[in-house]
Amino acid sequence: MIKITSKDNQAVRRAMRLMTSARERRKAGLIICEGARLCRDAADSGVEVEELLCTQSALRKYSDYLDKLMEKAHEAYEISDDIAKKISDTENTQGVFIVAKSPAVENNLINLKNTGQYVLLENLQDPSNVGAVFRTAEALGVDGIILTEGCASCFSPKALRAGMGAMFRIPIYYTVDAPADMAAAAERNMRPMAAVPRDDAADVTGIRFFRGAIMCIGNEGNGLSEALIGACPEKVTIPMNGRAESLNAATAAAILMWEMMRGYISK
Repeated sequence: MIKITSKDNQAVRRAMRLMTSARERRKAGLIICEGARLCRDAADSGVEVEELLCTQSALRKYSDYLDKLMEKAHEAYEISDDIAKKISDTENTQGVFIVAKSPAVENNLINLKNTGQYVLLENLQDPSNVGAVFRTAEALGVDGIILTEGCASCFSPKALRAGMGAMFRIPIYYTVDAPADMAAAAERNMRPMAAVPRDDAADVTGIRFFRGAIMCIGNEGNGLSEALIGACPEKVTIPMNGRAESLNAATAAAILMWEMMRGYISK
């Protein structure tokens, strides 16, 4: 393990750029993870670990996680507590980071299983919401998540933490034309569904999910685009009492996924 004492070290500077810049992550084809458990989950999921950076105190406290990480990392660095705070995106860092290759994603929705249950996120802006959806999707057994071009990255530091590493274990798809892809999915006998707070939408608790479905969930402030709503043969809504007009995107997604998987499993 190489000891680093300077904040100007090349590995430290790169880690700082990756932590703060989505553009830098895309350009380099790299992600950065923070926290002993998340870093270990990434490595155990098959992510290629280029660098491990950790403090002396982390080496003592999280040895069970770090022993395996050091075996898998191409390079391992011991950093000071001050450097860890400089890199960190959290208030109280554990002092454990990895720089890794970005996991592969699928850009062709033709590979969706006709019997699968999927979620499509259109233009979600909050990476914590994106991460929370991934975490719930994995827990409920959803077959994959589709992200539109305008979504916050599921591999940003905040999304990774909120998702507890779920994005390393659940299939991810990207679409640059969600309406066209949903129309094509409908032609393949799948069921694209637009989740909308409308009176003419069907109550999701009463739907039978007897074949492959794609639940489309929209932006936190604006919901789904009219183009995507128009491309979905079915519209569903969550029945609500009281004065609330809508739910947080991650909360709404959790309810919709629960109903989708409950209905499908118990068909």
